[in-house]
Amino acid sequence: MERLKSLGIFLGTLVIGVGLVSTILSGRSEYSIGGFIGGLALGLFVLFAAILFFIKLVIPAWKDDKTTFKKDMRDMVLPDQQGASDADDADARISQFRESYRDFFGAAGVTENSKLQSTATQLYWHMMLLQKRRMNRKHISLDFQAERKSYDSRSVTKKKYFDGKYEITDVSERISANRKYSLGQKIVYKKKDSELANYSILNSKQSGDKDEYTCPNCGSQSSLSNLLDGCDFCGTKFTIDDLRMRVGSFALRHDYGVAYDKYKDQRAYYGMRAILAGAIPGFILSMIGMISAVMDMDIDIAMAIITCLMGAAFCAAALGFFTWCGFWLFVFPFLQVRQSVAYMTKKKLAEIASKDSANERILRNIRRVDDLFSMVYFFNSIQNKLAAIHFADNMAEISAFVACDLRGLQEKYSNVIDMDVLSFELKHFETVKDLNRIVLDAELSLITAVGDKCSEVRENVRLSLIKASDCKTESVCEPMLLTCRSCGASLSLLNGGKCDYCGNSLDLKQYDWVIQEYTVI
Repeated sequence: MERLKSLGIFLGTLVIGVGLVSTILSGRSEYSIGGFIGGLALGLFVLFAAILFFIKLVIPAWKDDKTTFKKDMRDMVLPDQQGASDADDADARISQFRESYRDFFGAAGVTENSKLQSTATQLYWHMMLLQKRRMNRKHISLDFQAERKSYDSRSVTKKKYFDGKYEITDVSERISANRKYSLGQKIVYKKKDSELANYSILNSKQSGDKDEYTCPNCGSQSSLSNLLDGCDFCGTKFTIDDLRMRVGSFALRHDYGVAYDKYKDQRAYYGMRAILAGAIPGFILSMIGMISAVMDMDIDIAMAIITCLMGAAFCAAALGFFTWCGFWLFVFPFLQVRQSVAYMTKKKLAEIASKDSANERILRNIRRVDDLFSMVYFFNSIQNKLAAIHFADNMAEISAFVACDLRGLQEKYSNVIDMDVLSFELKHFETVKDLNRIVLDAELSLITAVGDKCSEVRENVRLSLIKASDCKTESVCEPMLLTCRSCGASLSLLNGGKCDYCGNSLDLKQYDWVIQEYTVI
């Protein structure tokens, strides 16, 4: 707004100064010597002030590269929802992840040594690799564009905790994202996500000494060099990337609370839009009428300009005021009712309140036996497993974390190219012998591709999950997990975690939640 303000002050002062000088000079014989000198001096003083305003206000404002005339005009009618820049390492990591995610899914084929692989955890990378392979076979690419936003003056919120092995940061980022799925050069489906992105970030915990790290496998304190060579207590070797921040999950979700904050930001500018809707046409029409009127009057050109501008400005202000009053009296109530109804309907308050209540009740039961349990990280982990199930081509690709036969569903899911989890609801928790068991329902949104057509369908599934009761962490120690406990060879989840050398199989339920039952409701 600085450009518009400075320009308005300068032009207003200049017109008044020119008008005063022109009036005095054109009517010189009508003034006494004292009146003539005083009026001329006043006019020159106003002109001098206009020159000072131009030098001190207009030139600096228009030299400022941070603002443009277009931005000034936009700021009058739209809230500034540009998100805050990266404030810390977690913000920088999710920004880097989104860039790597866009490059990975936008490129042809599967990129070897992708930046995304070094940004995400191994389990999450496994899921994204399956999705990318599915999209390649369908000859579909994804153009992912996202921008951080600030609705209700908030951009990113974080919650950090230590689960005994890793420091985990749950991040919610207010975002505007567009997903465009293309078959060749043809866009076959678009999806807009304009509320929230959720991330889970894992990194090894550092002690007061910056070179001291907590071993994510056994929890002992070791120097960075020791962990790279092999932990002194458990022998696990890590890479630098294993210890630094990794994104363990990423999900775009509609959030009706954020949507309402966005609406409130917009609502604050309704009045200005109403004023401009009346004032701009009023000013233009009034200027046309005033110019026609002064053309028949024998007055000085400067006074004619001042008369036209002041008359048009008065008419524009009056019409803008009446438009503003009419909007708030007759139009805004309907907008408010419409927004409130849409908000209440979409949110399904009663249903969501019921799910939240059930989740909190089950969470209290879980925390009695596992006080480190994180609901957010648990849901994100299950989302990754659900995505892998929908993108897998055979049981071997998911058998590491699926303990039931899903071969009958692979044909059904063969056209799925993307998946979002809309909601989770915990139904039951129990401890049986040495296993914890959780039953939950999930509502999913699936994007399917058949030929050159894409469509979105909903699905509801019920899951029964089990994990060793003595495992009190939600994060998985990947360097230890993905190494054969028998011979030390590297394991791959793409073949079910079975060692190619000695045949030993990974028992994932000792480290992570495994799907015991999977039912489409």
